Amino acid sequence: MLREFVFSIGLLASVAVGGGSAVAADLSVTPPAAAPAVVPDWVGFYVGIHGGGGWGHTSFESEFVSNSANLLNTAPPHANPTDGVFAGQAGYNWQWGPTVGGLEFDFSGADIDQMSPFSIPTAALATFSFTREVKIDELASARGRLGYVIFPNLLLYGTAGVGWAHSRLTTTQLAVDGTIVTATSFSDELGWVAGAGLEWKFWDHLLLRGEWLHYDFGQHNDNAVPNFFFPPASTPPFAMLVNTKSTVDVARAALSYKF
Repeated sequence: MLREFVFSIGLLASVAVGGGSAVAADLSVTPPAAAPAVVPDWVGFYVGIHGGGGWGHTSFESEFVSNSANLLNTAPPHANPTDGVFAGQAGYNWQWGPTVGGLEFDFSGADIDQMSPFSIPTAALATFSFTREVKIDELASARGRLGYVIFPNLLLYGTAGVGWAHSRLTTTQLAVDGTIVTATSFSDELGWVAGAGLEWKFWDHLLLRGEWLHYDFGQHNDNAVPNFFFPPASTPPFAMLVNTKSTVDVARAALSYKF
């Protein structure tokens, strides 16, 4: 009986030791490593369309007024044109881990304009009245972009480069005798542009973004009131030369297809 009891104890001990070894063997297995975070592929050429709104600021500082009409040296008031922009963009992206850089070109048809009346006094206490329209009808830029993938499919970026605008300045004289004279001048303005945006890769080849751009075209000379005649016929023509400084801000959304 004693011998059978001892044999049973030994058998149980052997089973326990074997089971413990098996458990220890199981515990010693290294768990699989976590898969590395996948950074979406932003590399490649893309084209797309954009649309949004723009608002500008054009300041006028009088530089010279001919004295033939005894006009006082008073510049026209500043202009603040607003309205929409719409057209397209194309570019190419490179990627280094979560960092994305690229080049982009865009062109926008625009209708950023303002029409407003103003008047200029003379030394003889008379006042000449005008209506002026400032309009920016085209915008374009060539920019570099640099950003960081802050979430799996979301790119935060900054952008800067060269900006261009085509603008039109139309001034209409409203004479006291009902005479109306209109003069229009066109200008191509070159300056710099900078901004920032967020781009979302919501499908394999589709990118949706919202961005803000600031254009600064510096200062240039403009003939704000060019060679108008006033009755009587003996009144000589006069001209006003002003320094014009223009800026434009654009907020827009864009949809691109990446090849």
